[in-house]
Amino acid sequence: MEQSLTMMLLQSIAALAGVLALFALFVWGMKRFQSHTLSSNTSNMRVLQRLSLDSRHSLIEVQHGNKHYILSTSSAEGVNLIESFEAESIEDSEMKVQTLDD
Repeated sequence: MEQSLTMMLLQSIAALAGVLALFALFVWGMKRFQSHTLSSNTSNMRVLQRLSLDSRHSLIEVQHGNKHYILSTSSAEGVNLIESFEAESIEDSEMKVQTLDD
C-alpha cells in the first residue's frame, strides 16, 4: 500500500513537471513568434510618452510618421483625441531658437 502511494505521488509530480514544461515551451514559442511578427511590422507608430493623471485618467503622446497626437484615456469615456500636429524637424526648431536669441 505504501509503495503504491509513493508511486502515485511520483507519477503526479512527473505529470505536473511535464505540464509545466509544455506550458513553458508554449510561452517561449509565443514570445518568439510575437517578437518576429512585431519586428516585421512596417508601421511607424509609437508611444512617445504617457502621463498618469490619476488611477483612471492619463494623457498619451503618440507619433505616427511626422504627425503627433495627444490622447486622453479614461476608464469611463475611453480614448479621446485632444490635439494633433505636425512634428517640426530638428533643424527648423534650432533655426527658430537662433532667431529668438538674435
